[in-house]
Amino acid sequence: MSKAMLIDQTKCIGCSACTVACKNIYDHTPFGVLRTSMQKYEQGSYPNTSFRFRKVMCMHCQNGAPCIDPCPVDAISYKDGEDGGIVLIDDDACVGCGLCVRVCPFGAPKMDDDRRKADKCTFCEDQLVPGEPPYCSDACPVGAITFGEQEAVIAAGEARVSQLKNAGRNQASLYGTEDAIVYYVLDAPATIYDLPKEGYTLASLGWKTITSPVGSLVALAAMGSMGLTRLRNRMEEVEKEENK
Repeated sequence: MSKAMLIDQTKCIGCSACTVACKNIYDHTPFGVLRTSMQKYEQGSYPNTSFRFRKVMCMHCQNGAPCIDPCPVDAISYKDGEDGGIVLIDDDACVGCGLCVRVCPFGAPKMDDDRRKADKCTFCEDQLVPGEPPYCSDACPVGAITFGEQEAVIAAGEARVSQLKNAGRNQASLYGTEDAIVYYVLDAPATIYDLPKEGYTLASLGWKTITSPVGSLVALAAMGSMGLTRLRNRMEEVEKEENK
């Protein structure tokens, strides 16, 4: 994958312009189902409080996205070709079991209960063909979202981290380069932003065992009774549609 995104959370003001721009374009989902959203984190106690923000979206994990293998109908995969590396959900194949929602360490996929489908950020894949950036990148009023060639994006992130450290923000770091194509510039430990430790990808989570009997039991437990019922009902519907 030659493209990547850098989200500088040290610049982010939590305005949610990225969320509004995304929802305006991808408005097929009901209210509350967002492909990107803003999470606020409060630290300290009154009157000495501070806020940090995190743009929540699909990180398009590399080296084995945690959501791919657990999908019981193989509806999630990497995009092939020049723009390969983007993690996509096949809307037609998705049966709405919700397992991807449960296993994603970033809370990226959301359930569209109206359509009984999972939905998430697609990196605005149609924008990449003509060489345009994702809509959220253009919408940010403070320039906190950078999109471009992967090497240049990483270099920009590293330069920003150095700048922050030189200014005395010693906890500054670049998050995501080990596992994803979406990176964060942070000025506090990743745990404060509800981010998993780097190296969270499929192999480390052990989800490759899902194809084994034991792995299947783990998957079923993760889905829960509601997820199993939804999966069974939807698969019955799909079978009826195919028979017609």
